[in-house]
Amino acid sequence: MNRPTVALTGGTGFIGGHLVPRLLDEGWSVRLLARRPPAHAAWLGRPIAVVPGSLEDAAALAHLATGADALVHLAGLVRARGRAAFFRVNAEAAGRVAAAARDAGVRRAVLVSTLAARELELSDYAASKAAGERAFLAAAPDGTLVLRPTAVYGPGDRATLAIFRAARLPVVPVVGSVRASLVHAADLAGAIAHALRNPQTGTVEIDDGGPGYSWPAIMAAAAGRPVRCLAVPPALFVTVGHGAGLARLWGATPFFGPGKARELVHRDWRPKGPALEGWRPVIALAEGFAATAAWYRASGWL
Repeated sequence: MNRPTVALTGGTGFIGGHLVPRLLDEGWSVRLLARRPPAHAAWLGRPIAVVPGSLEDAAALAHLATGADALVHLAGLVRARGRAAFFRVNAEAAGRVAAAARDAGVRRAVLVSTLAARELELSDYAASKAAGERAFLAAAPDGTLVLRPTAVYGPGDRATLAIFRAARLPVVPVVGSVRASLVHAADLAGAIAHALRNPQTGTVEIDDGGPGYSWPAIMAAAAGRPVRCLAVPPALFVTVGHGAGLARLWGATPFFGPGKARELVHRDWRPKGPALEGWRPVIALAEGFAATAAWYRASGWL
């Protein structure tokens, strides 16, 4: 039986590592845009094709989309040396990918964005993702859906590793009055796979179905036990972010800076928009964090 083909950007990253096997298991052939062949041993011998190229390569994007039944744009930057770099990848490239899908006659396109795009004034990253949504929707085929997940975690993620490391401290500094939602990467992969076969369009927001968590609750889940927390004023946290951001002056590309600090102290990161119809998460925070911590320890990261 012929498998339908899904074209995918960002398939070799953290979320892609969860998404590709999910798509394969659900009967898709996967065509990846990648600078080099993926090194995942579990993917060998499975219906995966690689299109060499980058998001700046119009010919590669055309090749990626031609003959595909669906397209998922997952690639993007979560850290960059400045606003221009964020916009070049997260906004301009999103428009090029959508145009390639439209020109190739792809019937279903899904953009994986972020809930941060809802608060575009907080950071260059958030602003670039919001601009990417606009560019994608302006150029994409009619059957297009934008997914805005909350913070994503799971095995293979280096961004949330800092939370698990901080949770091991004798006293954990946290910002009070914050309610944040999260979603496991495996659940996000399930949501993307579901969206490919669902005709819903527009923009939807997804999380793990929980009530939203305080930073003390998140740290306790990461530690697997109650933790002692020290409340840090948001203004001080943002000041520390400005200090960390100075690393760019020496050529570094830090993940934590003033923009990320403003995102972390934002009071409410719970979904407020439409939900993804017919999809439900299955991994609760305690279960997901326990499995992620176990993976970190087994991999020597923690």
